[in-house]
Amino acid sequence: MSSLATIELDAPGAATPGHDPDYIPLIVRAMEAQDMGIRQMSLRTNIKKSRLGVILHRNPAKRAAMTLPEFQSILRSLNIDLMHAIISVEMASDLKLMDDERFATLVAMLSTLFKGLPHRLLEALEDLEGMDGSEIRKEWGTHFQSAVIKKMVGEISRILQRRAAFEEDLTL
Repeated sequence: MSSLATIELDAPGAATPGHDPDYIPLIVRAMEAQDMGIRQMSLRTNIKKSRLGVILHRNPAKRAAMTLPEFQSILRSLNIDLMHAIISVEMASDLKLMDDERFATLVAMLSTLFKGLPHRLLEALEDLEGMDGSEIRKEWGTHFQSAVIKKMVGEISRILQRRAAFEEDLTL
């Protein structure tokens, strides 16, 4: 049986060093938001109620490890995309920002950004003649992160400037 503990998330902030990311709070919050209990979750996922109770136990010390198929089934039953779940849990490391409404659409935007990105990159790189794979560097990841952040901050700054200019014109 594969366990979520065996999934390596090599991303800064994905988990506290020495600890796996905890998806249970995300799942429990989604269940509460959808007014879904263990019984209904069991019917939607075909996971026994007793097993769900142990997987979703509020006390982490009393939880059983969740298998990848169980995790996927639970997310599907809650209409949560896997990428959305990963990003939400990574962002939850700073809980005060998670409740900040200014960032409510950020998780959805990031999920859209990353969903399908590997496939699109592979398609684009496949068309390059003479590429043998040695050209790609792991350290580019941080450079691309910085470029995306710079682009996003620049775009939002321009929106804020236009908004401020528009509001100033309205007050004149």
